[in-house]
Amino acid sequence: MTRYNLKYKWTTSRARDSYGYNVCTLLVDGEKVGRCNGGGYDMTGTSLAQWVETNFKNDLLKLKEEFYGLSFHDPNWKPTEETLKQEEKDGFIGLARYQDFYKQSSKLPTDKHTIPQINGSCGVSSVEKILNAIGYNYSCIDYDSDVYLVETQQKQVA
Repeated sequence: MTRYNLKYKWTTSRARDSYGYNVCTLLVDGEKVGRCNGGGYDMTGTSLAQWVETNFKNDLLKLKEEFYGLSFHDPNWKPTEETLKQEEKDGFIGLARYQDFYKQSSKLPTDKHTIPQINGSCGVSSVEKILNAIGYNYSCIDYDSDVYLVETQQKQVA
């Protein structure tokens, strides 16, 4: 049985451009694996998603169903001619390229779309559903100290 001990650590940023922002850091088995700052979105979900998309990449690439917040991207993505013309017209690189990147993504893995990305700000529950689909349970050990457990699902015997 594979088991991971998760601990969310909450601090306040003292950096120049983000002074006073909340910081959520995810430690898995004592190692820092995810971090985000700010507020107004699910920061625990975002930190968890960062870890899941890197640690379970091969499992995610085997999924055959769509999940809210999960997309797959082409590592060789290049902006379309239409996007390049729009940027030239606008005079800057920005929204057109961002929209093109996501327009060329896929909800399911393909031969071309091999980089998983989980939008954890959709919520921890969305990331938990993805973990369940790849054979893992996510459970709270101690809510007050933000300690959680991710472990392989046990097969039920009839």
